[in-house]
Amino acid sequence: MKKMSHEAEIKDFLNIKGIPIVGISAICNMPTVPEDFSPKTILKGAKSIICYGVPIPKGIIYADNNELALYWRYCNMLYRSLDMTSNQLCLLLEEKGHLASPVYGCYPWKIVDHEFWGLLSLVYWAEQAGLGKLTKCGLLANPNYGTRILLGGVVTTFGLEPTEKLSDELCPSNCLDCIEACPANAIEKTGKVDHGLCIRYSGANPLMAHLLRDKKVKEKFSFETIVNTVGVDDHGSYTCFECLKVCPLNIP
Repeated sequence: MKKMSHEAEIKDFLNIKGIPIVGISAICNMPTVPEDFSPKTILKGAKSIICYGVPIPKGIIYADNNELALYWRYCNMLYRSLDMTSNQLCLLLEEKGHLASPVYGCYPWKIVDHEFWGLLSLVYWAEQAGLGKLTKCGLLANPNYGTRILLGGVVTTFGLEPTEKLSDELCPSNCLDCIEACPANAIEKTGKVDHGLCIRYSGANPLMAHLLRDKKVKEKFSFETIVNTVGVDDHGSYTCFECLKVCPLNIP
């Protein structure tokens, strides 16, 4: 029997975990990603980043009632599942003699010049790994699942064979539906997205609002610490996903 390649073994491991979208990118310089958010800032000697995604059911996005509550709950549960899988994949890679660090799908965030950033910009690396193509609204579009996917990843010192990057654009060039539907006006026609404006409009966190009114808390902890502490474990909720609902790549 032919021995399974390392890349195939990783894909098989993730598929067993219920993750249908998998790709690998070699570490490279990308002009769209600030140097402070390079994979090598997370793991010295990093050579590869493994990206993967799970779709959001259309029945949640287009539910007749309570779609926001269903979307919020689904994302919270799925991000935790993706994060746990990232942890397990790191251990699998380290059993093979390579260092690995998880790239969590949501938190923690870093705040730079009043902008919210993940420790790594997974959408850019997922595009590099062939999972899809970036769209005007800043989301990654996959050929099978449109923009309704949630991402996770792992950075490793293992030099893995990269998957092929998609060549065809998926976002219709003449479509402005997400731009016109955005209630926060966070998407420009050039494709530039004001992520801070989007996040402030599309999420609600009563606990964080309460803590920010307390001067002693604000003096003791940075805003970044407060965000990352109270934002996890279902303390926040989503209040908007209009760009997902109107995207022609998602509509049934």
